Amino acid sequence: MIHVIGDCINSVGVIVAALIIYIFPDLWICDPICTYIFAFIVFVTTIPVTRKCIRVLMEGTPEKFDIKKLQEDIWTLNTPNEKHIIDVHDLHVWAISLGKNEMTVHIVSNEPLKTLRQVTDLCRRKYDLHHTVIQVEGPIDEQNPHRFECDNNIHK
Repeated sequence: MIHVIGDCINSVGVIVAALIIYIFPDLWICDPICTYIFAFIVFVTTIPVTRKCIRVLMEGTPEKFDIKKLQEDIWTLNTPNEKHIIDVHDLHVWAISLGKNEMTVHIVSNEPLKTLRQVTDLCRRKYDLHHTVIQVEGPIDEQNPHRFECDNNIHK
């Protein structure tokens, strides 16, 4: 919206400067003055877009995304009778383009498939996250040949 207003101001300014120069040719200085004013307006109106682009390029968390709330919502999938989620860690959300967010998370659970289903549903339904990587880890169980443990020690 601000770009449209800036473009309109630029167009009106060019017409006004052209009329002034047409009527008073000695006031040719209006043209460079208008150019500098419009360059400043364009610069100011591009700052928000530039910030958004830098946030995407730097894989920053989207401005209005509440990661703490997402983590709390994942924990609330545990019910008083059934606490199958043991740990939630390495939760990251970032924009892969404007309006398209991605999420990765590691979850330790006693019921991996159920947890995967519930977290995927939560992410899609409530947070509009359709590109998710959810690594569900089983609890430490030396007897389980399929057990794997997160080897990222940032959270330990």
